[in-house]
Amino acid sequence: MELQTDGIVLKARPYGERDMILTLLTPEHGRITVLARSVGKNKKQSVLYAQNFVFSHYQLFKGKSMYVVDSADVAEAFYGLREDISRLSLAQYFADVAAKSGEETDAAALCSLLLNSLYLLSATELDERLIKLVFETKFCIIEGVFPSVSCVNCGKTPAKWSFRDGLFCEDCGNGYPLTAGMVSALKHISENDGKKAYLFSLSEDSARYLSKLLSDYVAFVCDTEFSSLAYYRSLSL
Repeated sequence: MELQTDGIVLKARPYGERDMILTLLTPEHGRITVLARSVGKNKKQSVLYAQNFVFSHYQLFKGKSMYVVDSADVAEAFYGLREDISRLSLAQYFADVAAKSGEETDAAALCSLLLNSLYLLSATELDERLIKLVFETKFCIIEGVFPSVSCVNCGKTPAKWSFRDGLFCEDCGNGYPLTAGMVSALKHISENDGKKAYLFSLSEDSARYLSKLLSDYVAFVCDTEFSSLAYYRSLSL
């Protein structure tokens, strides 16, 4: 059985002396695990398509326990990521989050989000914090776990965020405090796609606070503490 698919490498790990096992995110089939043979033969540099974040067109065939790479044509390698350790670590965080997507996830939407985010990190000077805020918000929307940006009890403008129960206004419920600017940013991201999603502004303190809050929420819904996020945060200390 053969399979042709596009895929982004979320994770690559050695398998024996020369082979690699790749976790791919594909638009049609979601996450799949494939075996790439003899890609570790050159110890100085592994085959490009078997490296993290690389987007390729794959020709696969069915092996005994998983698909095996027959051929791969690299479409985008995001070389710019290798020039900035902060953006590279953030890209790894994005890949790790994408690897936690559910079985019923809209894989095409998630692929598009990840590709766009990697491109913005690699080839533009857009503030990486904005890229992160949009990625995390859109990921939660795709996963169906992003709350409505209004009070869950009365529908008023929210001012608190309970990870378990949703957003509340000042008079309803409890949660992490939100300023009007943060609520406006979340609403803007959730209601806009493409370049327009990034056209918002926040003060430095608000952006830092909301960035941590969204990361904590992603960790909450994924039930995972991401080591790549911890490393990314350590770079800004």
